Amino acid sequence: IITMQNQYGAPIQYRDSDRTYYYDSEQPAFQLPGIWLTAQELRGIVTVLNILRELNDGLVANELDHVQQQLHDYMQQRGLKVEDITQRIKVLSVGRRSINNAVYQQVTDALFGRKQIEIQYASIKQTISRRSVSPQTLVLYRDNWYLDAYCHQRQQLRTFMLSRINSAVISVIDAIEFNHEELKQHFHNSYGLFSGENLQTAELLFNSHVAHQVSQQQWHAEAIGQWRGNDYYLTLPYNDERELLRDLLAFAPDVQIIAPEELKSAYIKRLTAAIENNL
Repeated sequence: IITMQNQYGAPIQYRDSDRTYYYDSEQPAFQLPGIWLTAQELRGIVTVLNILRELNDGLVANELDHVQQQLHDYMQQRGLKVEDITQRIKVLSVGRRSINNAVYQQVTDALFGRKQIEIQYASIKQTISRRSVSPQTLVLYRDNWYLDAYCHQRQQLRTFMLSRINSAVISVIDAIEFNHEELKQHFHNSYGLFSGENLQTAELLFNSHVAHQVSQQQWHAEAIGQWRGNDYYLTLPYNDERELLRDLLAFAPDVQIIAPEELKSAYIKRLTAAIENNL
């Protein structure tokens, strides 16, 4: 009874007249905790919630507040300091773009409600278009949120950056749904975020200055690497060269593009343009 009263806040009272304990029904509704976790498990869950809150920039604050408060209470009951997590574990996001909270809510509601959604989308050149899309998956990639969806105008699976969605309205029309294997084949069969079916294979050779770093980096599930002396030879599938080029430029001048020729030419063109822009 003491544990119920002190540790879980149960409204249990003592009645002198008949020397019994009873549940005070006039107090707010009470339930026993739904989860039983060790101190280490609680600390891990609270850490994940704090990371999610930071990465979402407040987008899921309302959804997390109640859960996080309960976990904080459990931690305090076990003698854990919640402030230790926020002070000693930091999440620093680079290049994160802000997202309209109303857009995020509409997209997630449509995603789980299996409904189409009408969006106003801005391209990288700020050209505005209106799309009807069937949302499939929401992806957090390199600190930014993306929506994998079927575009009814283009009649193709496409990826939309949430920060470029200016407005979103849920439709009453049911969304077209694709199974997991179809989505995996389209969106995850090549390197990076940009997807498609026309795959090419990049052959890359990293010299000894960056070889160990590259060998420990997770590039792609189907990437194959092997040592050639002190150099590291890597092959990986890609569909769209844009993201791959950005990553390879970060390793200049310590990477050699062996194949394909189109990727090598695009790499040289980027380097040349950068040099000319700084002369």
